[in-house]
Amino acid sequence: MSRRRISYAAVARVEQLFKGITTKAEPAVFGICNMQREVIRRIDIDGNETLAAPTVLIPAKLERLIYPKRLKIIYGGRGSAKTRTVVSVLTAQASARRERVLCLREIQNSIEESSHAELSEEIERRDLGGSFVVGKKIIRVPATRSSFSFRGLYRNQRGIKGFTKASKAWVDEADGVSRDSWEILFPTIRESGSEVWVTFNPNKPHDPTWTDLIGPYEHLLDDDGCYEDDEVLIIRANYTDNPWFTEELELERAKMERTDKDRYNWIWLGQFNKRSNELVFAGKWRTEAFETPLNVRFFFGADWGFAQDPTTLNRSFVRGNTLYIDFEANSLRQNNGKGVDLDEIWKLFAGNEGMRPDQKKQWQTGDGLKYPGIPGARKWKIKADSARPETISLVAKQGFNISAAAKWGGSVEDGITFLRGFDEIVIHPRCVETIKEFERYSYKVDKQTGDILPIIVDKHNHHIDGIRYSMDGYIRGRNGLNITAEAMQSVVAA
Repeated sequence: MSRRRISYAAVARVEQLFKGITTKAEPAVFGICNMQREVIRRIDIDGNETLAAPTVLIPAKLERLIYPKRLKIIYGGRGSAKTRTVVSVLTAQASARRERVLCLREIQNSIEESSHAELSEEIERRDLGGSFVVGKKIIRVPATRSSFSFRGLYRNQRGIKGFTKASKAWVDEADGVSRDSWEILFPTIRESGSEVWVTFNPNKPHDPTWTDLIGPYEHLLDDDGCYEDDEVLIIRANYTDNPWFTEELELERAKMERTDKDRYNWIWLGQFNKRSNELVFAGKWRTEAFETPLNVRFFFGADWGFAQDPTTLNRSFVRGNTLYIDFEANSLRQNNGKGVDLDEIWKLFAGNEGMRPDQKKQWQTGDGLKYPGIPGARKWKIKADSARPETISLVAKQGFNISAAAKWGGSVEDGITFLRGFDEIVIHPRCVETIKEFERYSYKVDKQTGDILPIIVDKHNHHIDGIRYSMDGYIRGRNGLNITAEAMQSVVAA
């Protein structure tokens, strides 16, 4: 009778298996950390507070991942610690009790495209090699009979439906998951107490992941982008919520914020990807602190508020073929969210600069903080929205050289074309509301097809409209002379 010789590799695998069976990791204790990296709570594996020493540190923003919930959605930008926290919690739970975790992505052509690497790194970092068996395609915890399997969702119905006993499904990079994939996954994960975890950075507002999973709760999200009920947990997490955000990542983040604001908002802040023509000023503007030169020609432009809209004023100047925006006034921001009475617009525009005797009597304690004003607002010509001639007349009586900017059919589009004719638009960081508008001013998008339409959304445009008005006389109608932004520099210099 011949005997088959067992290879050394097979013996090693058996030894590793038995090592795992006889070694069980100590139950994890979650340390909930604030942004100063201080442990503010200690939670055991069953979700109870404890005095034991913490072994796994969790950002306070993501503490709710520890507790049971059918659907857990974590979305946001780079450096938020969302993936790191998910693998920490999942490995801790798999060490304590039996968990069948299905790790998914929409496309997975190889194990390298899965979450295998992140889990392996967590096991190594926490020195759990004695209780975890890390294979090429599966990760096991023999002592608890837990396992982590890795699959792609796309056109893999049979493969996914074989995991009906899974206790958890984690879908990473979920922004690209199709509606068909979601419709297959949710009824498949149906064990009592099972959970579906979803992590992603939003891409487009019409993506199925956003519209189907977050859309029904979007109007309920709080100011931090979060929501929770008995079945659903939604958390927006960004780098600002990560106590362990590194200096290396900060350098990368700050550089992108300076050089590519649109991409920065998407990559780092978890906002929708608007690097296409959807954004009116995509790739045309940036934020930078600068010193305003002496003896420049200033442009002042005002837009009038109505109901919840602000009254605004901006100051800008041109150097070479670059437009610089260095000051803003915004009635809602500078008056604690309240409108400004018509009789006090002079305060908003100029502060206490050049006050007349009757206005000095109206200046109150605290107005200096509320209304810093814009230097030179009383000296330079202001161009304003012609829709409110009575307001223009009133502000002129308050001591301003102000008149209506011309309008015509297509004047908005002509003005935008003019502004985009500058090599770039540089906005000083103190112009907070102006920056927000340049981030958001966009064309309409067909919700069904995702096509960008040649229709400008009439939102996020009060400061931008004022800046257009300030260029009155340089921007002409389509049937008249159009002075380009490039040609403007010679006119300004003269």
